[in-house]
Amino acid sequence: MLDFLCQSSQRGSCSRKRQVAMKKALLLARVVVSATIPSEAVLCRGFHSFTSLGGNGESFTSFIPPVKTSLCRRRINDVYVAHNVRLSMPSLQSTTTEDETSKYAVEEVDVAIVGAGIGGLCAGAILSTLYGKKVGVYESHYLPGGCAHAFERSVKLGCDDDPKTKPTTFTFDSGPTIVLGCSKKPYNPLQQVLRAVGVDSDVEWISYDGWGMIEHPPDATGDIINDLKRPETRRWKLQVGPGYFEEGPLQTFSPNSTKALEEFNKLREITAPLVSGAATIPAMAMRPGNAALVPLLRYLPALFQIISNGVEASTGSFAPYMDGPIFTVTDPWLRDWLDALAFSLSGLPASRTSAGALAYVLFDMHREGAALDYPKGGLGSVVNALVKGVEQDIHLKGSRVNLRSHVESIDTNEKGNRVIGLTIRCGGDRKGKIKVVRVNDGVICNAPIWSLRKLIKNATALQRLSGNIPSTGLIAPAQAPPSQSWITALDANSSSGRGSVLRTIRERKEEFEKSDFLSSCDSAEMTGSFLHLHVALNATGIELDSLLPHYTVMDRGLEGDEKVFCGVSDGACGELNMIAVSNPCVLDRALAPEGYIVVHAYGAGNEPYGIWRPSCNEADSHNNGEDASADDDVSAGRYSSPTYEALKNARVKPLWRAIESIIPDARDRTVLALVGSPLTHERFLRRPYGTYGASVEDCLKDGSTPIQNLVLCGDGVFPGIGIPAVALSGASAANAMVSVWHQWNCLDHLKQKGAID
Repeated sequence: MLDFLCQSSQRGSCSRKRQVAMKKALLLARVVVSATIPSEAVLCRGFHSFTSLGGNGESFTSFIPPVKTSLCRRRINDVYVAHNVRLSMPSLQSTTTEDETSKYAVEEVDVAIVGAGIGGLCAGAILSTLYGKKVGVYESHYLPGGCAHAFERSVKLGCDDDPKTKPTTFTFDSGPTIVLGCSKKPYNPLQQVLRAVGVDSDVEWISYDGWGMIEHPPDATGDIINDLKRPETRRWKLQVGPGYFEEGPLQTFSPNSTKALEEFNKLREITAPLVSGAATIPAMAMRPGNAALVPLLRYLPALFQIISNGVEASTGSFAPYMDGPIFTVTDPWLRDWLDALAFSLSGLPASRTSAGALAYVLFDMHREGAALDYPKGGLGSVVNALVKGVEQDIHLKGSRVNLRSHVESIDTNEKGNRVIGLTIRCGGDRKGKIKVVRVNDGVICNAPIWSLRKLIKNATALQRLSGNIPSTGLIAPAQAPPSQSWITALDANSSSGRGSVLRTIRERKEEFEKSDFLSSCDSAEMTGSFLHLHVALNATGIELDSLLPHYTVMDRGLEGDEKVFCGVSDGACGELNMIAVSNPCVLDRALAPEGYIVVHAYGAGNEPYGIWRPSCNEADSHNNGEDASADDDVSAGRYSSPTYEALKNARVKPLWRAIESIIPDARDRTVLALVGSPLTHERFLRRPYGTYGASVEDCLKDGSTPIQNLVLCGDGVFPGIGIPAVALSGASAANAMVSVWHQWNCLDHLKQKGAID
């Protein structure tokens, strides 16, 4: 097939049969990508489906040189360079005049990256280390890592008035706290990137075998009105590995354990082809656009293996495996468990979660050698390793991660068909100095997809993104309103903790069904937000070894309660029902000073944004994550509203209840407590409406855009939400900045050094 493609490229034309063959090959590429990611475990977001390939102006065969082409290769500090296949980019002309640019500092890089989230950092590390590019990563926050960053807080313990008392510092994770596939093969995309750029030894992974489940936690404070029908607290452990789930909770809790076991085993058998070839295909083989298939030709057996259930079933949601026609799960307890598992991956029930994502979890959690992983030092150690990957050999290439560097705009040439750089506001506040960044190759945008319209200031470029030909004079359509996964009832009482439900089907908006690229970004359905409770506790008398590193607390049980809102019954995915409780000091005592521990409880994407809007206006903090700065000097005023504080105190009750189900006197032991709301996500992490990412149906199929050298990555782009998922999208975006043949030779290099199989 590779010879055929090369011959077609040389002739410049293809026969009808060959064109059909190429289309089928592209279809195979779409299928494989939806199942190539070793996913996170419960409570660490997974990935979404990939339905089709787009083009970013890249010809399917334009980067394939004649087979006999000889490459001149050299190594400089383990950076692989193929001289005669570097992506050729025409000279870009700025729309800014020389007089205007002379007012600002000007920086030149090969590739500029908007945002230092995991996706952006992975892209930067790959481009700098493997492709020898000069990379500039520009981040508004004063910490790198995006939604997965770690942070420190200090508090004076003992006598606060004593000037000799030194503050005590605690380290917290802001994001997911469980991952799979980092300590043992098959490695997930994050670990693959760390290995590829040579910084995997900077992260020490601590493995453990499962997490605790607590259903219907006791209420020790009277937050819940005494109800004689409230079930007793149920405690059990989900242990990963073969047989533990089947012989434990499935047999114990299912009303018909024999039938449930039969369905579970059959489900794993039917979905096995979705993941059987996935471990063979590395993240570094991915790229967006019409050339996506070419690197995947190295893994053809895996491609064919994955589509054995059919293309639609392989690339779509899990619904055909949950509700038919491929298979139907009838056991009620197993259905509730699958919904809970799926929700922790995508923020949606099983029927709306990627089939590839859920299938991989069913495989990976129950295989021989399965393990859960936590990075020593917290997620901050992973972020630091990726920053090192970007900046290693900085004296040779000059690649750098720039913090407190807010991207005001992605700049294009006059025709709007190429990006030429960025305009940056430095210093972390509105009065910061302006810096102009010029790019030689292109821009990777790791910002949320809903922010793209505001970043593009050139009207002609907006027309291109909207599918309009600039010469026609048509203007870009108005911004489409984003859909929300959650519905909030008009009479919802936010202080009671109930009143919103998760949509069981995607909201359809007729006017945007035939939308253009830009409208697809604007109107993509947003999953729910998070509610966080970070606490530091006095650990005197607590036997840490008797506790587990992680718990999932179902406030109303896997089945939910009998209440119905907006016609939707409660369940595992109900509002603030699933609470994750990370207890990392069980694994790493160094996260807190001796005698103390840190605990992080959070509503796993089940906190609706809608109920925060009234307090949002009063707190004057609603800006869709665009204009505020993480260290703005007026931030204290924005968060001092009595209404806002009262709402936080009311909403956080289930989180306290979850912690107290593990450590009953937690409030008495508390020396520091921090509550993070959807408004915190919106302001500090610049997440529009506080969302954690796009729904599986509206996730962009790849990172390509109508502007050739502008590529997107992150949780709104395939594969979607989650650390491994955004790591893969970052790797794909990085590969888009070089020729496909350069990528092919990089894969050879990585295989030779043992970084990939």
